Amino acid sequence: MAEFDSKDFGERLKNYRIQKGLSQENMATLLNKNRSTIARYETGEILPDVRDISIICEELGIYEADLYGNDTNRTSQNNKSKNPFGADKLYVYFNAYNFRTKKFAPDKYILELEQKQNICKAKFVDYHDKRIYSEGYLICNDEIVFAVMENYKPTSTRVDVAVLEINICNGTDGLMLGGYFGTNAKCEPSLRKCYFSKKNVDFTDEMFEQLKLNENEQETLNKQNALYLDIFNI
Repeated sequence: MAEFDSKDFGERLKNYRIQKGLSQENMATLLNKNRSTIARYETGEILPDVRDISIICEELGIYEADLYGNDTNRTSQNNKSKNPFGADKLYVYFNAYNFRTKKFAPDKYILELEQKQNICKAKFVDYHDKRIYSEGYLICNDEIVFAVMENYKPTSTRVDVAVLEINICNGTDGLMLGGYFGTNAKCEPSLRKCYFSKKNVDFTDEMFEQLKLNENEQETLNKQNALYLDIFNI
């Protein structure tokens, strides 16, 4: 059995705190402790109790094993539910049905992201009035991100599950191509291409044209009677 290293524990706690942008005073307030106590945690002089460790991990969005240095089997598992964008929101662009005008038109939405201890929460929000349509969580690897969501109000009579798929093969700093898979008010399946961006950019005519079915997609649809969105061909 490996010997526990309290100094390493404290250093890890300090690094995760700094990455989160919290001061020792912030952490002390969270735990109802003195700042000097947090400082002693981070030097390894003393250790937080089980309750405080749980609160710390929840606030920092990490596993308890991350503090103890057991990274070997946690890294890939942890990354599946981590926010890969380094941002708390994405802007989503697609041909959307506007319930105000009762028409389809290019429109913009927001995917709000909140990293928790072992899950990255997601909310699909109206750009204009901040109405929350659905909420769920992220599943991802180094190539693709899925936002799996269900209708926001648990008392709603409408059953709705939607999935946003985002191609991150080429990084996350520019426009990212993806797809929306959901249902309309009649529970009819809905499938369309989307653009995602960390920056709030204008939805241009060129972007809208690129979200239409291309020749390859149309040909596949005609041949196989099935639609496969070509979100990796950009």
